Amino acid sequence: MRVQPWLVVLALTGGTLVGAGHVGDQPTAREAQTLEVTAKRTLMSAPANIAVGGGFVSGGELYDGAGRTKLGEGYSHCGVVSVSVAVPPAVTTHCTSVFRLPDGQLQLAGLRTYKSIAGGFDDTTMAVTGGTGKYAGARGEAKVTRAASRAEVTYRYAFALL
Repeated sequence: MRVQPWLVVLALTGGTLVGAGHVGDQPTAREAQTLEVTAKRTLMSAPANIAVGGGFVSGGELYDGAGRTKLGEGYSHCGVVSVSVAVPPAVTTHCTSVFRLPDGQLQLAGLRTYKSIAGGFDDTTMAVTGGTGKYAGARGEAKVTRAASRAEVTYRYAFALL
C-alpha cells in the first residue's frame, strides 16, 4: 500500500488536517432566511411552433413582495421536455433561472408546465441551487405562484433559504 508523503509529515508533526471533522461533530446550522420577490415578465422568446428539444429564454424585472420597489432582474433558460396534443398544447420545460438582486444573485432550477406559453406557467416549486454575495452557498426552495394580474404575466416567488 502506498502512503501519501503529506500524510506521513502530518502524522509525524502532530498536525491537524484543515477541514477534517471529528466523529459526532455537527455542522454549523445556517439561519433560515425568507425572501419574497415579484417577477414581471417582459421577455419571452418561445417560438410559435414549440417542440421537444427546443428552448427559449424568458424573464424581466424583479420587485419587492408587494410589487412596488424594483430590486433587479431575473431570467430563465428553459428546455422543452414535453408537448401535449391538446389545443393549445401544454408544454413542460426544465428551467434554470438567475435573479440579480442588490445583495447578490440567486440561482434556481425546476420543472414548469405552461398551459399556454403566452399565458405563463402554472404554480410550482423550484430548487435554490446556489447564489452569490449575501446568498453565497444558498440552498432551499422557492414556491412560485401566479399573481392576480390580467395586464401582464406576473409571479410571486416565496424563497425559504438555508
